[in-house]
Parts: sequence; C-alpha cells; structure tokens
Amino acid sequence: MNTKIRLKVNPRVGRISKILLNKYLFAATVFLVWIAFFDKNAFVTQWSLGRTIVKLEDEREFLINETEATRILQQDIIANKEKYAREKYFMKRPGEQVFIVQ
Repeated sequence: MNTKIRLKVNPRVGRISKILLNKYLFAATVFLVWIAFFDKNAFVTQWSLGRTIVKLEDEREFLINETEATRILQQDIIANKEKYAREKYFMKRPGEQVFIVQ
C-alpha cells in the first residue's frame, strides 16, 4: 500500500532550481531590488530629481530672459514717458485729436 510516485525531473530544471535557490544569488537580488526601488537614493528617485533639476534650470533661464526684457522696457519708459503714455494709454493733450492706426 505504500506506493511512491516518482517524477522524472529534467536535469536542466534541477540545475536551474539550484541556481535560483542559491542563498547568495537570492541575497544579491534582494539587495539590488532594494537599492533600485526602496532606498532613499533609489534610481527612480534620482531620475525624478534629475527631471526636476532640468525643469528648474529651464524656468531659471526663462525668468532671466523675462527680467532682461522688463529691464529694457523700463529703460525705454523712463527715457520716453510721453511716447509710452500716448501709445499705451491713448493719452492726449487738451484740444488734440488722436487717430489710432493699427
């Protein structure tokens, strides 16, 4: 009544299972997964921070250009106050007619 069932195992499967159950390989795999995804210096975090740096550098460049354009406009306004008031706010002297040409 004591019958044992023997399964015929392919020698490759036995070798692969030994490799996969190797404690050093398992520890190295766990370590690499931990470093890649869960550590505070994980690859995903570093990639995200790198993208943030690029965005901030682009924004900085944009703001530098905007500041320079505003500085040039300010100098123009200071030099030509009457011209700016007439063009921007359509101001006129009493008794003067203004024609707007676009």
